[in-house]
Amino acid sequence: MPQVEKKILKAKEYERMVSSLDIESFELKTSSILEARMTLIGIERIEENLLEIRRQVSADMRSVKLKYLNYDYNKSSLLGSIKRTKVSSKRKSIDKKCDRELGPYENVLYIIDDYLEQIKDVKDYISKIKA
Repeated sequence: MPQVEKKILKAKEYERMVSSLDIESFELKTSSILEARMTLIGIERIEENLLEIRRQVSADMRSVKLKYLNYDYNKSSLLGSIKRTKVSSKRKSIDKKCDRELGPYENVLYIIDDYLEQIKDVKDYISKIKA
């Protein structure tokens, strides 16, 4: 079965996906048990979406790393000791490019992890109310 290559999304697209969840304006209503349960359901839906986005971001980061890992450093190198020097400098250059490309994705993961931590705190708070 042929393998279909998945398109790597840009970090900005993931940021838009996270912001479309409208987490910042989510209202926590806990004045009654029913409202607390409804709030909990809403939070769990947001959490599921965040976890799915996080999985996609991680998969795209792995794809980016793999792209640079498979880079052929010897393409246009000279022979001998010059070759080793060129490969080493090329490798450093490629590693820097990889880090620059992964930076925005790491920022998205940081944002998602921060939201997930806040969600955990809210879930703990609501569970104490229900008890």
